[in-house]
Amino acid sequence: MRICSLAALASLLALMAPLAANAKSYQGDNGYKLKYRSMTSRKNSGGGGTSTSCLTSDARNLLGRIKSRFGNVQIISTCRPGARIATTGRPSKHASGRAIDFRVPGRKKEVVQWLLANHRSGGTMTYRDMDHVHVDVGARFVALNRNSGRT
Repeated sequence: MRICSLAALASLLALMAPLAANAKSYQGDNGYKLKYRSMTSRKNSGGGGTSTSCLTSDARNLLGRIKSRFGNVQIISTCRPGARIATTGRPSKHASGRAIDFRVPGRKKEVVQWLLANHRSGGTMTYRDMDHVHVDVGARFVALNRNSGRT
């Protein structure tokens, strides 16, 4: 168990205040109430949020395959310039247009099974506290029911 000083905790809270002020609630299928940063300004600045024009051709092709198989794909997030992986701080593939977060209502298990069988040129990831699926292009990996680092 780590113990941090009050000053360190205050500094962390001060850094996170702008994120919390720009957060919106989202009720996921799993019953969890989630928070996410509003991406309106990124959408308007040409390529953040849920735009697909910012994706690499490989990522757009992957999304096309998913849409042709499942139809009702709800895009949660695509390109986020400067995005970092919450648990490590390393650059996210969302920052370079190589990742997509999406939902297919009521079919998450089916989507994941299809991706495991058919998506070999990138990653597939789900989170225990979120109801969307993350896919990306690049090195193959599978991480199911991960901790998002956002609790």
